[in-house]
Amino acid sequence: MQDPGLNHRLQQRSRRSGFIIGLTMALTLLVCVGSFTVIYAQLEPVVSDFVSSSTDEAAPTEEPEVAEAAPTAPTDTGTDNAEQPQPTTEPTPEPTSEATAEPTPDDDEFVPDYQLDSIDSVNLRPGPGVNSGEAVVAVPIDAPLMYLGESEPTQDPGADGLDEGQVWMLFRTEDGEEGWIREIDVTEYTP
Repeated sequence: MQDPGLNHRLQQRSRRSGFIIGLTMALTLLVCVGSFTVIYAQLEPVVSDFVSSSTDEAAPTEEPEVAEAAPTAPTDTGTDNAEQPQPTTEPTPEPTSEATAEPTPDDDEFVPDYQLDSIDSVNLRPGPGVNSGEAVVAVPIDAPLMYLGESEPTQDPGADGLDEGQVWMLFRTEDGEEGWIREIDVTEYTP
């Protein structure tokens, strides 16, 4: 014989237990998401040189210039050729035997001597350190860089010390942006 009161109490306890388990799972998920957010916020300055964030300004893409089509020579349509102008060719000047001097780069001329050695874009920083301010621009993979002759140790090794002992170098991009990149993120330029 079954007691109906006992069945009712067991069902109520079962519902309460399910509700408590569901509430516990929801709280656990909130703690995990909150912990991840705090950890990510602490690691963001360290990983920002490897991972570009959505706040970094993307380099504007330029549309390729379309070359104008060269005028074509008139075709023979079977009409009188006297009416059509004939193309004239000018003789090309012969090269002189004088040696030409190599052009020397001006201060404003971009001459790449380094490029990124990374699997992802790297942020160009306003100072020698990840905490030196907002990134100037995210430099794409294998982008040519011109070294400006300055290098310094990091100004802010951070609380975790991951950036301690790093050497930063001052570069200019093809777009004229200037900033600092860690020495370990670049290699010699290969065209």
